[in-house]
Amino acid sequence: MRTTSILGVILIGIGIILLAYFASPMRLMFQSLISPHTINPLPPALGGLALLCGIALLFAIGPKDK
Repeated sequence: MRTTSILGVILIGIGIILLAYFASPMRLMFQSLISPHTINPLPPALGGLALLCGIALLFAIGPKDK
């Protein structure tokens, strides 16, 4: 695998993990009970951006020529 492919897969993984973390119902429930006025350190848009950048990177490099 090329380094750009590995970077693309890593970005996709980070994006999925961030989106899953922010969409977790248990996390949202506990956060609203403990401290309702806190600001998230990483916005969910960052997870979406990482996911889109990883997908774009994988499509940009294309298939490996033989």
